[in-house]
Formats: sequence, C-alpha cells, structure tokens
Amino acid sequence: MTKAPSPKVAIVGAGAIGSLLAARLTATPADLTLVARSATADVIRRDGITMISPQGRVSRVPVSVTDDPLSAGRQDIVFLCVKAHALTGALDSLGALMGPETVVVPMINGIPWWYPHGQPEPLGGCRLRSVDPDGLLERAIPADRVVGSVTWVSVEGEGPGRIHHRDDQRFIFGDPLGRRTAGVEAVVELFGLAGFQARGSLDIRTDIWTKLWGNLAFNPLSALTGATLGVLCSDPGTRSVSAQLMAEAKAVAEKLGVTFTTTIEARISMAQAVGDYRTSMLQDMEAGRRLEVDAIVRSVAELGALVGVPTPTVETVAALVEMKARQRGDGTTVQAA
Repeated sequence: MTKAPSPKVAIVGAGAIGSLLAARLTATPADLTLVARSATADVIRRDGITMISPQGRVSRVPVSVTDDPLSAGRQDIVFLCVKAHALTGALDSLGALMGPETVVVPMINGIPWWYPHGQPEPLGGCRLRSVDPDGLLERAIPADRVVGSVTWVSVEGEGPGRIHHRDDQRFIFGDPLGRRTAGVEAVVELFGLAGFQARGSLDIRTDIWTKLWGNLAFNPLSALTGATLGVLCSDPGTRSVSAQLMAEAKAVAEKLGVTFTTTIEARISMAQAVGDYRTSMLQDMEAGRRLEVDAIVRSVAELGALVGVPTPTVETVAALVEMKARQRGDGTTVQAA
C-alpha cells in the first residue's frame, strides 16, 4: 500500500504564535516551512526556536525557515500567524504559497474579514471596513479556502526565535459555512499530532465571539493601564469596565444569532485565574508596535451599528487606547505599519 505523502505546511509569521506552531508542528509528519522576515529567519536558521514551556523547561527546536516564500513552493495548508492589520502585507507571501486547493488558516484575534461570508442580512454581502477597508483580503483569499480558527493559548515572544509558552494549548477550527470539510479535519488532525488540544466546530462564529469577549474586555484595558490579566480582573474599577464592554459585545452578538453558554462573571473569573499574564496588546504597546484595535474593538462597534445596538463603552475605550498609542513618545501610532 502506498503511503500518503506528508502534507506541505507553511506558517507565515514568526511571532509568538507562529513560532509556537513551528516548534510543535516540526515534530509531526508535515513538511513544514516557517516564513519569516530576513533578520528573524537568520536567527532561527542559526539557533532554532527556543521555547520555555509552562513548566519552565527550556528546549531548542531546529526549524526549516525561509525569507523567500517562492522557494517553499505551493502548500497544502498555510497558517497566517500575523496580526489582523498585517494580513494585507502578507498577501504577497500567501500568493507564492497558494495552489489550487490550498487551505488558508488565519490565526488572528478579533472579528475576521470573512465573517459576513454566507450570512443573512444585514451582514450578507457586507464588507467590514474596520478589518478589510479596501476589500483586498476578500478579493485575494477565496472564502471557500478559509478555515476559521480560535486560539486559546498564552504565549509571549521574548525576541526573535524565543518564546515563553505560559498557559493552555487549545485550538478550535471551523468552516465559515458551518460544513464538515476535509480542510478542517486535516488541520485538527495535524494539531492533534503536535500534542495540542484541537477540535472542529460547526459554529466557528460563536467560538470567535467567546474568545473575542475576553480580548475586547481585557486587551485594551491592559494597554491603557499596564496591568496584567490578574490585576485587571481583581480591581473593582477595571473589572466593572470589562463587564460593561462584554455586555455591549454580548448584545451585538446576540443580534447576530450567537448564543453565549457562560456568564460575564464566569468569563472574567476564568481570565483572572490565568494570573499575571501580559496580554498581546500590552506587549505590543510596550514594544511600540501597532495595536489590534480595529479587529478587536472597532469591529464590534461596526457590527453594533449594522444591527442597531449602541456600543458607547466600546467606542470610548477604542478612542482612549488609540490616543495612548499615539502618545507613546516614540512617534509610533496605531496607524504605523
């Protein structure tokens, strides 16, 4: 019997999530290539990826890496591990990696550009300008190639090729139209082989909102205050603001047909249990990088306007965190690449 060929898998982006996936998926049968910027690729090519586990164990994993996606050729699966606002900048790399049946898995926070695909009014045929203002993503990536994803993992980047995996390793994957597809099954199987907890979903949008609930409630507040998750959830003032953000998001999501299976207080308590974790937006704020305000915050306000649900707290927090980013003192704004 002929053995099935190993799937060709590329990871675009060598940040915290991309590096974690590269280090773990290297141990699977996949023919893996990490696509990174030149300087980062040089470090990883020389030293591999250094990973600190949740138990404090340090390991160094050799990884196949390139800064030239053309050299990798067409792939079976491509994971886009860049921030939502950097997706358009990754389209050239993606174009070099895509074949006629390539599955594309955006590993992003917030509301994805493909969210309106196949949805009833008022979303049907709509383009979300907060996440795809010029329609570049919609035109470049066929929606029927997309596998939606939700990541439940706490991992921090500590420089090129070095990550600290602090907590959790759950991933959810689903087809935007709610179908059981070979693409979803292939991705779930691959992540299982890497030792992750992975499952398929027939309602990936509900899973996205469940994760977004926390991102919206805590990421911008952490960037504004410099506080970790544990502190934000323990302080009565910031806990109250988080609850209000979640209440507004819940009202928007329910108008879109989403049903939450947990309460706001339970979700906040779950985040509190993570402890002194610095959210990705706080890490980006401190590093002078552009913040994920559009996908995590502005998208909720845009969807609220579409379905007639007011989001005053969401809009206020968005304005504040954008101003905070503009005032960092290094000339970097939320609009910087």
